[in-house]
Amino acid sequence: MGDEVLESADEFGRRVGSRKRLHSVRQFIGNMMSESLRTIPQASAYFELQTDALLALKDKLKEQCPSVTVTSIAARIMATILKDYPLMNSAVIDSDLVMYDSCNIGLGVGLEGGIMLVVIREAQDKNVFEISDELAEKTQLLKEGKLPLAEMKGSTFTISSIGVLGVRHSTVVINPPETAMLGIGVTEKRVVVLEDDSTVVRNVTGFTITHNHVVMDGYHVGVVIDMMRQRIADPEAYMGF
Repeated sequence: MGDEVLESADEFGRRVGSRKRLHSVRQFIGNMMSESLRTIPQASAYFELQTDALLALKDKLKEQCPSVTVTSIAARIMATILKDYPLMNSAVIDSDLVMYDSCNIGLGVGLEGGIMLVVIREAQDKNVFEISDELAEKTQLLKEGKLPLAEMKGSTFTISSIGVLGVRHSTVVINPPETAMLGIGVTEKRVVVLEDDSTVVRNVTGFTITHNHVVMDGYHVGVVIDMMRQRIADPEAYMGF
């Protein structure tokens, strides 16, 4: 028994259960995140918004298009914000600030091997039904290993739906060379105090925006958060139809 323990232990006496080379996907993700943190000065803003209107709209639209989700509605809302506030829809490339007209939204999809991106191109020109159907179709192809690599590249802004894991806030890491990334956290019922000091139960969702401090400061992020607050309070007006 003693010899078996010694044979499976490292130089510090730690018993090794297994050892295998990292999957290429994990190595790719690691290299991307290392580059992001090494080359981009990042700051994150954590905030919460009331989302009763968004959730009600999701239920309403789902009757017309079963593929509609909170994520696809959020993608449509963010596409309108990126169009109206293009500083968020930019990248630093070779010391130049590149501002995009195309709002190509990358949406993270969790797989066993790691999180991969599905990219909705020209999202500013697509309504929520078109975005929802495209997202559902590409996500299924990704899970089947049939989505072309080209459909996972070319995003100008990335959204990560961390709430599906029960996470309220997370320090999302920018997908380089993009300027910012949005994390959508879990939705919880909260007691909210109104202006007249009465209370009401509302749905509250946690969000995170991580931004490149070279391009954006807290002021700019505050402008975007205010735009999100207004559009999430009346989301139907921004669905593209």
